[in-house]
Amino acid sequence: MREKITSLTPIEFFRERVQEALGHQNLKPPQGVEFYLVRLLGDYVKAEELYAKTTDGFHQQALALLLSEALDVEPIRRIPLLKRIGDLSLFTVGFFPDSLKRQLVNVDYYVQMGESAYDHLSHILSREPAFEEIYTELAKRFVSYVDVLSEVSEKSEILNNSDLLRIYEMWLKTGSERAKQRLSEEGILAISGVPTKPQ
Repeated sequence: MREKITSLTPIEFFRERVQEALGHQNLKPPQGVEFYLVRLLGDYVKAEELYAKTTDGFHQQALALLLSEALDVEPIRRIPLLKRIGDLSLFTVGFFPDSLKRQLVNVDYYVQMGESAYDHLSHILSREPAFEEIYTELAKRFVSYVDVLSEVSEKSEILNNSDLLRIYEMWLKTGSERAKQRLSEEGILAISGVPTKPQ
């Protein structure tokens, strides 16, 4: 049975769900990654964190524009921009993949941007071992952490995941083990062969 958000703080609520999802998916991330995911979820449930505020209200930032801005500044100022690209990509694909149906870009684009942003962060922060380890892990296993956020989303009843076609497309595009398992649980046999983006 799905649980509804209660009076817990966002951090408390998401900590339990992230721990459960990591356990279900047999992921044992390095120290710091679990807390990073919990903080990401806790922050991004607020519209002011997820969207950029403009004179016209809140709008989603284009990742390409953020990347362009990040490439034009010195490394120390690049860090928050790359972090935002990685975090937006991970959160969007993991928590709100249906929102991508209304955009010109697809899941692949967000996965590539997220992996790349976290990879660049790990290199920039190579003198900070704890941060380097977190961002290296997020870059290398991006789709696995998308799966974690997807499970948290489903159990929070924030996302309706009855759309099996979307799950199938996610598996084809990313090689998500979780999507493959969901298809199997629903009695849909995946076409034999390797997805376009293996894990």
